[in-house]
Amino acid sequence: MGRIGKIVIGIMVAGSAAALVALLVARIFFINFYRIPQNGMFPGLPAGSRLFVNKRAYSVPSDVKRGDIVIFRREENGRRYNYIWRVVGLPGERIETSGRTLTINGQAVQQEPLRDLDGKTVYREEIGSTAYEVAFDAAQKNRPPDVAVTVPPDHFFVLGDNRLNARDSRMFGPIPFSTILGRKM
Repeated sequence: MGRIGKIVIGIMVAGSAAALVALLVARIFFINFYRIPQNGMFPGLPAGSRLFVNKRAYSVPSDVKRGDIVIFRREENGRRYNYIWRVVGLPGERIETSGRTLTINGQAVQQEPLRDLDGKTVYREEIGSTAYEVAFDAAQKNRPPDVAVTVPPDHFFVLGDNRLNARDSRMFGPIPFSTILGRKM
């Protein structure tokens, strides 16, 4: 191999090493990767879905927006768990849930039926200018409790999109901003 060939190979190796270092830095400081183990975010993110998370999405609580899918850490029975849920309630808002009904500050959230999928009815849920799909399984026996709460400062009310099959703020209350690890990219 000639001198030019060795130089080209050296540049390629150096470039590959630089790319690897850049990916490692991005993974450590800016991006994370998660796999959803259960169906709580069905239909948009069914069990087994993989997603990238922006670890630097929020610097202050006011950066969090309704409709964001956030990853947060919660401790239960001495064990830490990561949850992936949608933000529906912001600090200071009055949230009421009962079965399929979601009310924010006395205004019922609009739900338009779209289709049936995997034994569930999928709806388009709209809160102001934010819209996304949620699912309800009429056959679900263990329904979440009815809740009426005012979201404290620097906290957020989160729900799974598979509304009757998600362990979310209806079970454990609003989540503190300090527990949020990032936002789905």
